[in-house]
Amino acid sequence: MDTQGMLNIVLYAWATPNSRRVTIMLEELGVPYRIHPINIRAGEQFEPPMSTLNPFGKVPVLTWSECEETRVLTESGAILVALAERYTRLLPSEDGPRDAVLQWLMVGLTALAPATGQAHHWRSLAMERCDVAIDHAVTAVRRVYDLLEEHLGRQAFLAGDYSIADIAAYPWIERCEWAGLVLHEYPSIERWHGEISKRDAVRRGMAQPAGATLD
Repeated sequence: MDTQGMLNIVLYAWATPNSRRVTIMLEELGVPYRIHPINIRAGEQFEPPMSTLNPFGKVPVLTWSECEETRVLTESGAILVALAERYTRLLPSEDGPRDAVLQWLMVGLTALAPATGQAHHWRSLAMERCDVAIDHAVTAVRRVYDLLEEHLGRQAFLAGDYSIADIAAYPWIERCEWAGLVLHEYPSIERWHGEISKRDAVRRGMAQPAGATLD
């Protein structure tokens, strides 16, 4: 009997790009899940149940229960890999293609996301304006965009076929304005973004948690 649909999946999340990586993934997999909204603007990430699930106080957190065993997963990249392996989707099993997906996944996790987040902080959230910090952060984002632009000029998706590497990058590219960028400046990224935006699962995932916004 197929037990995959019997998992009890709960996602603790808010309207952040990292949270939406996971909601997109869950929608792509077509598995049932529940969302427990964690309003990070109100500081709920530092209160129970989040303070118990992830003392670091970060969303998303995913729990799944199966056969009386409950797993708790933090960090969006780890969650994507765990789900991809559990459902054997969007992460190839062959070494070469798998290596490509994991390498481009890391670009999204360690370069694109933190650089964009820093640019957003210094451009929009910091109490004091610091032009040096803004220039440094935006330059870092542009460096990643230049890399992605060249790469996506040669192939449709980041690792050949659509994968968790694309899912990890998309919600952050969607927030290009956080770094003061516009996609028209990057036609290959814009083409890639447009293709992914057409996917029904992506649209559903980007709409979660319902009613939550960072704007």
